[in-house]
Amino acid sequence: MKVTSVCQISYAVNDIDKTTEAWSRLYGFGPWTFDEMSGTDAKGRPWKIRLAFAYLGPVEIEIVQCIEGRIFQSKFLDTWGEGVHHIAFPVANVDTEVEKLKKQGAGLLGHISGCFAYLDAGGPGGAIFELVQKEA
Repeated sequence: MKVTSVCQISYAVNDIDKTTEAWSRLYGFGPWTFDEMSGTDAKGRPWKIRLAFAYLGPVEIEIVQCIEGRIFQSKFLDTWGEGVHHIAFPVANVDTEVEKLKKQGAGLLGHISGCFAYLDAGGPGGAIFELVQKEA
């Protein structure tokens, strides 16, 4: 696989309001759009997150705050603290790329066929890469 562009940078935080305010004031990020998502994990436990999105040119900046439960980002925060959670790259076929990367030893962390996949980036620092299916 050869990465040719970045489509998203995701940052896990403890306080989304303080982060978006500071990034807007200091660096001019925005406008922000906010959203919330919720669901239940594989064990039936509820989770809820708050999200903020802004664009820096063609790159989407995503900020995630865990509100309730244990999800991917809350586990990241517990291990590494606030910071870049993942960098996303567009691909023509996420399923094909996932299979190739798994054969090469990449660790698959999560995958929804035809949509996206999270993979261990390899190396130190807990980096995560997301492959995102390009829209046709």
